[in-house]
Amino acid sequence: MSEKYNDYEFEIFEYPDDDYPDTKYYYYRIYKGNDYASYIESDANMFDSEQEARFAAIGHISLLEQGETP
Repeated sequence: MSEKYNDYEFEIFEYPDDDYPDTKYYYYRIYKGNDYASYIESDANMFDSEQEARFAAIGHISLLEQGETP
C-alpha cells in the first residue's frame, strides 16, 4: 500500500534476513505522481523498522523537492 507525501507516493517494503528468519529489514521506493514504472529506491540502505524507513523516505522526498540529490 502506497502512502502520499506532497507530490510523491512511496511504499515501504519488508525484507527478511535469510540467515535469521526472525529479523526483518525495511526499505522504501519513491514514485513521482502516478508513474509507478519509474521509481527511486533506498539503494543499499536497509532500516531496522518500518517507521525508520518511512521517516527516511519523507526526508528523501524533502531533498528531492529542494532540488538536491541524496
